[in-house]
Amino acid sequence: MALKLRETVEQDLLAVLAIEADPDVAPWITAWPLERHRNAISDAGEAHMVFCERQETVGFLLLAGLRTPERAVELRRIALSRRGERLGTAALDLALGYAFDVLGAVRVWLDVLPANTRALRLYRSAGLLDEGLIEDAHLLPGGSLAALRLMSIRAEEWSPAPERA
Repeated sequence: MALKLRETVEQDLLAVLAIEADPDVAPWITAWPLERHRNAISDAGEAHMVFCERQETVGFLLLAGLRTPERAVELRRIALSRRGERLGTAALDLALGYAFDVLGAVRVWLDVLPANTRALRLYRSAGLLDEGLIEDAHLLPGGSLAALRLMSIRAEEWSPAPERA
């Protein structure tokens, strides 16, 4: 698999919206309207990227906090169109490599719903550490509030997948 990461362009947005609407993705990511994705593409404080395999868009990534002096980058969204092929490992490695090597992040952090066990396994396998729960932090469809698990990794703690294997 030759997964690549590149900046999102307008032509990618229909694929991004389809990935967000995927029944396997929708429980974990609140879908954004098209205009919010457009804003992220043009916002200097965010990096909106797509994962491509050959010419096909197979996922997307949103990093935020790019202009903070602390250089703590938030991995705000990562979603893929296929599961069970180790695509997640490759995508997360590309995302972390971009954050640390290109953006110069000293720390990458994220929050994840505790019931998203597949994502938790992936994040832990990459070396992200659990920093605790944030209670009542995420509004679920239907109006109830859920906790989010906070996780992070520092640049010196991260190594790409081949070195972890």
